[in-house]
Amino acid sequence: MGWAVPEVWFSAQVRAAFPDAEHFFFAPTEAALTGLEQAGPLDCVAGYSLGAHCLLAEAGRVARLGARVTLLAPILAFPAEEALGGRVARTQVRYLARWLKRDRPAALADFYSRAGLDLTPEEAAELSMETLNAGLVRLEQGRVEPPVPDGWRLYLGDHDALLDATALARQLPGLVAVANGTHHPAALLRAWAEDGL
Repeated sequence: MGWAVPEVWFSAQVRAAFPDAEHFFFAPTEAALTGLEQAGPLDCVAGYSLGAHCLLAEAGRVARLGARVTLLAPILAFPAEEALGGRVARTQVRYLARWLKRDRPAALADFYSRAGLDLTPEEAAELSMETLNAGLVRLEQGRVEPPVPDGWRLYLGDHDALLDATALARQLPGLVAVANGTHHPAALLRAWAEDGL
């Protein structure tokens, strides 16, 4: 899943797109890959936003799962300064981390608004500050060099406020730019479902 995205909300999006599949959900933490390995064998592994970044950072380990891989709103590097498709300045990520400690509801509400996610801070109550803070550190510092392994499918909204589809398409051949898609996973999931699981 993505940063600050609660499982209840995200799982509803995924189940709407793929109602007949069995699903397992993992927060984008260091333990996620271990969870995937323990859940296997799997037909398909998917990552969204920060979750996609986590899968990219461990591409070799993910490939050993033997599953098809799909990335929604993939992040090579989140800060714009890295010139890998991120649109957010590193200082903004640091500011969000400080703001989150001072006023969690306001910081989350601002992030959801910028990202185009129809979420409220109250819906994210299940997420620990430790998980949120660790995710922001990864967003600020994480960097994955292209290319991605052959056969991985990639979807990104062409109107994503956090990621630049044109810049990422130069780095990731085969990236599908979803027309009128934003950072919200719904349109990305629909595009993936139309292409087939």
